[in-house]
Amino acid sequence: MRRLVATFLPIAALAAAALVPASASAVTVGISDQQASTFTNPLYAPLKLKVARYIAPYDVLSEPGEKQKLDSWIHNAKLAHQTMLISFEHSRLSSKYNKAPSVATYTKALKAFKKKYGPKFDISPWNEVNVCQAAGRMEGQPAKICKSATGPKLVAQYYSAAKSVFVGRKVVAIDILDGFNVGGAVSYLRKFKKYVKGTPKYWGIHNYSDTNRGSTSRTSRLIKEINNKKSEVWLTETGGQLKLRGVVAGEAKAAQALKCMFSMPKKFPQIKRLYIYQFNGADSSNDFDAGLIGPDNSTRLGYDVVKKRQSATCHA
Repeated sequence: MRRLVATFLPIAALAAAALVPASASAVTVGISDQQASTFTNPLYAPLKLKVARYIAPYDVLSEPGEKQKLDSWIHNAKLAHQTMLISFEHSRLSSKYNKAPSVATYTKALKAFKKKYGPKFDISPWNEVNVCQAAGRMEGQPAKICKSATGPKLVAQYYSAAKSVFVGRKVVAIDILDGFNVGGAVSYLRKFKKYVKGTPKYWGIHNYSDTNRGSTSRTSRLIKEINNKKSEVWLTETGGQLKLRGVVAGEAKAAQALKCMFSMPKKFPQIKRLYIYQFNGADSSNDFDAGLIGPDNSTRLGYDVVKKRQSATCHA
């Protein structure tokens, strides 16, 4: 808790402080974005974001193009004084993007990552574990990971491996998507808890389905399933979507989703970090867009919501 200091502030400063809800001070706000240019954009610093998340293939060092992108992202994130969260997932190589690595292969890859980049990262062992790849597309995860019959045990093993490599760092137990029907995510999480060793302190939830519907019900069910009041919940991907699979919601709805997001830590005190996905917007040809700024570098309504940490109660 911040100590109160006996001082007098100008009226303008008091007015500015009033724009930030009390709940905002309880969480660390950051970005999940794949572009190194995010941190050098003049529009980024005014948001006062402290943490940043990057999704990398587990075998990034064997993929020169992916390694180059990661190098640039880490370099710029360091210059912007960001605490970095690296979230690993499937290979980008066409020969193995749909194959889950063995625990031994995965551990070897993490050790190589640590040797190359050092230990000073927070780690998410595997991104969005309960989302399967569609035929012919790399988005999503290999079947052995996303299917509840095999995934929870393997993901628990990846978590143990990440803990053993990144000793003393913050390692997220699981990154799971809420989904329109959250029952599948709850079931996956329940099975994961049977296999995981120890009592994880950090848990990751992607709660787009809640924030973009003005709801808290899915987030609530997942936190209830975690069932550990001493643990921290990080919304490792969250925010407002302007477009999803070609369906356009628009700036106003996306901004409202962000306001709902900012209200959640007040309802769920375990939520300690918000990673807004994402800073950069997509062009009109893309079927997904959740950017705080447009492709022409214009600010959107959501940008001001994040800048002012505006919140509004989720109603549904």
